[in-house]
Amino acid sequence: MARPQKQTVDYFPHDAKASEGDTLTILQSRFGNDGYAFWFKLLEKISSSENHVIDCRNPIKWQLLLAKASVNEEQGSAIMELLCELDAIDGQLWRESKIIWCQNLVNNIADAYKNRNRPVPERPIPTNDNSVSGKTTPVSSADNPQTKLKETKLNKSIHIPYPEYPNVNKITKDEHQKLIEKFGEAGARDRVENLSLYIASKGDKYKNHYATILAWDKRDKKGGQGGTHRGHSKQASTEELKASIGRPLD
Repeated sequence: MARPQKQTVDYFPHDAKASEGDTLTILQSRFGNDGYAFWFKLLEKISSSENHVIDCRNPIKWQLLLAKASVNEEQGSAIMELLCELDAIDGQLWRESKIIWCQNLVNNIADAYKNRNRPVPERPIPTNDNSVSGKTTPVSSADNPQTKLKETKLNKSIHIPYPEYPNVNKITKDEHQKLIEKFGEAGARDRVENLSLYIASKGDKYKNHYATILAWDKRDKKGGQGGTHRGHSKQASTEELKASIGRPLD
């Protein structure tokens, strides 16, 4: 009986100048060495996975990946979202099905399959019964209307504006940009931090974090509640909010 041929590889190209690439530069700027380590450990895991697919609909596989990369779930989720934004992994498969697929990696190891006289694994199609079957070639043309639709959805997708405040996650990329335009980068970060501190202290009961920040700012300008609100105020500094965690806020 013929021995089945494996659909994995034992190695993948690691360019000596890889750290100069856009993906690693942005990962390291946001997450430091954790971002660098996560990316290459993820590539190792993809390389050794059958057909180079990691199906994280199985929570054990996701937890194993987090353990391998030595990051917690919040960090791991934030890094994965950034990888989607950078098109380093397939954003649609991850966001909709929690399946990890890296087309660039598969392209880089195609020679290994050529030497085996085997077809290169192709992009998976998730099925309704939580299995992965069928194959398709991803659209890569920048002029394709489906690509433009994907970019539009990306700008409206939920994301975490600052990884250090992962509980502020009910905000879109467009909304975050509007905060920066209205308050400046420092002002936007300050308001997100204050909202994060309030959520940590009192729990999250807000359906829209962008609308909450704007409502608090409007209340400040009108001097509502004696010139103060629960998340950002002239009277309550960030340090006071930090100190309030663990005790009720007035």
